Amino acid sequence: MIARSTRATRRATAVAGVAATAALLAGCAQELPTPSADEPFTGPVLTLDQEVAVVEDVAAVLEEAEAEASPKLLRERVAGPAFEVRRSQIEVAAELDDDSFVTRIPTDLAATIIPTTETWPRVSYTITQPTENLEAHRMVAYQQESARENYKLWLWVQLIPGTTMPNFADPEAIGSEAVAADDDSLEVTPAEALVQYADLVAQGDDSDYADAFELPEDSQDLVKRVQADARNLRGSEGFEEADGRYRLTYAARDDDPVAVRTSDGGAVVMGALDGNVRIDVEEDGSIAPFTQTQTALMDGDDETNELYVEYTDQVALYIPPAGSGEPVRPLGYSHDTVTAANEFPSERNTDREEPEESEESE
Repeated sequence: MIARSTRATRRATAVAGVAATAALLAGCAQELPTPSADEPFTGPVLTLDQEVAVVEDVAAVLEEAEAEASPKLLRERVAGPAFEVRRSQIEVAAELDDDSFVTRIPTDLAATIIPTTETWPRVSYTITQPTENLEAHRMVAYQQESARENYKLWLWVQLIPGTTMPNFADPEAIGSEAVAADDDSLEVTPAEALVQYADLVAQGDDSDYADAFELPEDSQDLVKRVQADARNLRGSEGFEEADGRYRLTYAARDDDPVAVRTSDGGAVVMGALDGNVRIDVEEDGSIAPFTQTQTALMDGDDETNELYVEYTDQVALYIPPAGSGEPVRPLGYSHDTVTAANEFPSERNTDREEPEESEESE
């Protein structure tokens, strides 16, 4: 568990950390404009102190829900894809009596990105300092559905090691523009970028959108991770002899993504992908869960010749401005198993109209 200082000390440390490192991850180097007396102020909707208070209040609920092994406590300050993932993590941690299965989201901040949205829902973003065991920075989105509701943890990703974050507007003086899911000022809209990325995760180099993305060369992103898992299983000893089949499906979540403008006219979009794998072998064979998480989620069910696993993947992408000709870049991801079963369900989390599937094992 991460050692926690007092609330006042943490808040002072977080604000100081944001001020010291904002230029690195979310700063803006040019002089700030000064509004004239008759010019309406359209700056950020939160102050840094308010943002830090949101982060701390959410962290307190996360800590309590984990300590009580009670996912229902999350509902006060967690929603959307983050709720699904955190609920699963708490259940797995309780089953295995091991809190290492719960993602740590530090309250010490390296940067904040606060949009100037004047309507709801509103979203703010933070980039955390590394965890105590030096895991990479996390980018976190907090969403407020209405003026009467609290900001809730909505999405988080772990930034890909070595990734270069784009610049954002100064969070205290200017604020960054929120970007709609269908915004066409970008090379591709935020909603379509997630659809394309889901196809790339499932299809790998065979995706029609492979050339539209620039994947990191020296670090693992979601595409590399999912495709490596598929290759390893398909190439495992006895899989072909058992007449094994491996089917992988991914689809972008129907929920609107959240996105914020970068200083170059591009945008960072955060959203969720639904994924699943269906593995089966000959009728008299059996398939054991491949991970401790899968074992915990199967809750003691007997092994059969089928294994079904669902994932909720939170992702962050940088989309360049329209006309730039630049590819979309993955910035971070969180790959989490949320369901495991010993038979294929009649309905899958990727059921849309006609989701595309990867080729079965050769």
